[in-house]
Amino acid sequence: MNREEILEKSKQENQGKDIADLEVSKSSMQFGWLVAVCLLAIVAVVEALVYDRVNNGIFFAVMAGCAAIFISKYRKLRKRHELIISLIYAFAAISFLIAWILQLVK
Repeated sequence: MNREEILEKSKQENQGKDIADLEVSKSSMQFGWLVAVCLLAIVAVVEALVYDRVNNGIFFAVMAGCAAIFISKYRKLRKRHELIISLIYAFAAISFLIAWILQLVK
């Protein structure tokens, strides 16, 4: 394969999108996720200190987000460990959801 054929094949695989743009989008989403998780952690710590309770809703949101990431990875890669990790995160998310609902009805 020559250079032009490789570039054309890459363009077809990426549906005509620029690879640099895809990488920037990916790293931007990772940074946004990191900021969101850090802010949720700060909110959880402040709420624990001020109200002397743990906000299970925050942990539900984080676990559900992690489950969504690994479910998406599994759907694209079909790797067994991605499925296992997604199920663990989904179980944790459901557990925190139940705890959060119980916390709300108290």
